[in-house]
Amino acid sequence: MPIINLMTAKGRGGLEIMALRYHEALEAAGFDVLSVGHPEGVLAGLKAFQPLKTGFSYDPLAALRFRSIAHGHQADCVLAHGNRAIALAAHGWSGYAHRTLAVVHNFRFKCDLGKVREALCVSDAVLGAVQQAHPALTARVVEDFVPLVSRPVKAAPQGVPRIGVLGRLHVNKGFDVLLEAVARLRDEGVRVKLRIAGDGPEKDALTAQAARLGLGPEQVEFAGWVSPVEDFLAQADVFVLPSRVEPFGLVVAEAMAAGVPVIASDIDGPKTILKAGELGLMVPPEDPLALAMGLKAVFADWSAALERARKAQAHALETYDQKAGQARLTAVLRDVGQEIGA
Repeated sequence: MPIINLMTAKGRGGLEIMALRYHEALEAAGFDVLSVGHPEGVLAGLKAFQPLKTGFSYDPLAALRFRSIAHGHQADCVLAHGNRAIALAAHGWSGYAHRTLAVVHNFRFKCDLGKVREALCVSDAVLGAVQQAHPALTARVVEDFVPLVSRPVKAAPQGVPRIGVLGRLHVNKGFDVLLEAVARLRDEGVRVKLRIAGDGPEKDALTAQAARLGLGPEQVEFAGWVSPVEDFLAQADVFVLPSRVEPFGLVVAEAMAAGVPVIASDIDGPKTILKAGELGLMVPPEDPLALAMGLKAVFADWSAALERARKAQAHALETYDQKAGQARLTAVLRDVGQEIGA
């Protein structure tokens, strides 16, 4: 079954990395997959890759170029990641809308989604939003996945607890809320060391906020982009996801696999991954006091936190590892192949 894996963005964020994971999973499952995208994007390093630049979302020349690539690959199916890729695959001049599965990674989808064959949604919350906007569109949940690395579950810290947080430094990620929570802990005489890994548009604002709160380098470290991620996670005593918006939050599963207790905002994606608080502590979003209290609760009962971490690790490895995602994706494509006679 020849498949086109389409992602036209140049960036290297979560959506782009998942498009790469899809290619790897499809290839490992034995599909004839060709990735198509920006010549400087994350897919460009793949052997089975065709470059394609789009000038804008409804670029007719790009649609014709995509049609030629898809015909040359004799594609039975297109997996489109992101709004521009979805618009390109659904364009009338591409001729592939009826064979396109749009991978919907967040709530920012556009009207072109209604033109494709089916939507693959990363969570129940995203599925609900898609069904509300496009009630006639076939849609199902296909959760994200990543090659997970298992580490021994953390022991209780012997000294100052180390808090880890990782992600793009964007307002939606709520790192400002976590800084406020750490300042509250400091004011209450609770010592912690916060390490923030990542980069993004909020870096300067967060650095200024830390200074304004009087949080020095002994309390807060901005580590920048880190690699490998599992090493950073394994060094933390507790991982926090303070996001305001998080359609999925795959980094939570990575922290779980690394054996680290997790505290996360009680919102759509983390709630699914942590099984509504069974596998990690959940706190209201945008509430520094609640987050500070959650951290204190973990510090006060490490045995309970570590027991949740053991259960969380097993669940993450079983559900969100690359092999599990490959199995989910393969099942979907077998279904679609039968429907279209591929």
